[in-house]
Amino acid sequence: MSDVFHALLAEAGVEFRPPPEYLPCAVRDNAAFRYQHALRSPTGDVELRYRIDVLARLEAGRKAVAAGMETLASTNLDSMHAANFRAVLFNLSGGAFVEPTVLRPESTALLYAADWCALAFLRLADKGFATGRNSAFFVSIHKAGVADIHVIGLYDDPDGITGKFDKDALPAEVKLNLAPSLRFAGAT
Repeated sequence: MSDVFHALLAEAGVEFRPPPEYLPCAVRDNAAFRYQHALRSPTGDVELRYRIDVLARLEAGRKAVAAGMETLASTNLDSMHAANFRAVLFNLSGGAFVEPTVLRPESTALLYAADWCALAFLRLADKGFATGRNSAFFVSIHKAGVADIHVIGLYDDPDGITGKFDKDALPAEVKLNLAPSLRFAGAT
């Protein structure tokens, strides 16, 4: 685990239990979705990419950039999680419509000790983002005033036909990793 990812976990108070037997893999710089940590399944069929946005860090950076720009300075970063989720879906899908599922607040609190969570399945538009994979699931978890956690699971769907995506026929290894092994410590 990288020092940066480890520090972000500690700052956000996030417990992380990697999936059994998954191995670290290289973090690749890209414009579609920056992330701090990645794991690959033992078979190599699934890659999980993790990003943690600690709101206090983002706020400090925003204030430094926003000096003199009243509109940017007035933006509340704690209310941007749903818009950020949609923006990532838009970027990864190449602008295709993607139907997300937003979990109920009580389910989100129980699973992640958080306030908001959404999940979506999509076809990847940018083949450079995930070489050899055509599909992804994206989970975003928000805890008010603390952080946003993002997990992308990359895999290859053999049907891989845009418009014929069947999220009920997911590969077994993908189904096992839909619930991220990250959780905010303590109760919401």
